[in-house]
Amino acid sequence: MADFRIGRQQADLIQQADTINNYAPPPVDHRAAAEAALDAREYESAISHLKQVLEKDPGDGLARFRLVVAALRGCHPDRYGARQTQALTERLVRLAAEDPGCHHAKVLALVINDALLARGSGRPRQPTPDTRRLVSLVDPARGREILAHVPVPDSPTWVLLEGSLRR
Repeated sequence: MADFRIGRQQADLIQQADTINNYAPPPVDHRAAAEAALDAREYESAISHLKQVLEKDPGDGLARFRLVVAALRGCHPDRYGARQTQALTERLVRLAAEDPGCHHAKVLALVINDALLARGSGRPRQPTPDTRRLVSLVDPARGREILAHVPVPDSPTWVLLEGSLRR
């Protein structure tokens, strides 16, 4: 028969068992995990983490912007259907309307629009003075995200952004 005398156990062993049973992993920093996933081009993981961020803070403009970037999965927007690219553009337009200082959302919407024009019968127009000014206002970190994850070198807006960041 087994001996179940608890009185003989050392107090520290009981404490360790209590600690083990009460251990909970630290909470995940979804914002940092999403950024790391984007950097690694792990778009599905980035999307999952960004959705977690937005579940807690639906107004997080950077997370909303990055969710659109991740949804394009590092591909030229012409690889997706018009309905999907239109939905992404609408998200960017809403974000820009809610935060007029969110210049990167406006520029990404223009880049996607240029891609759709190139896919159709038209050619994207050369950037207007307003577009040039808008591109000059883009935060360099967000601009680099656009260039890195939304490859549209046939977009005049994308080319302008690339040139702006080189200076």
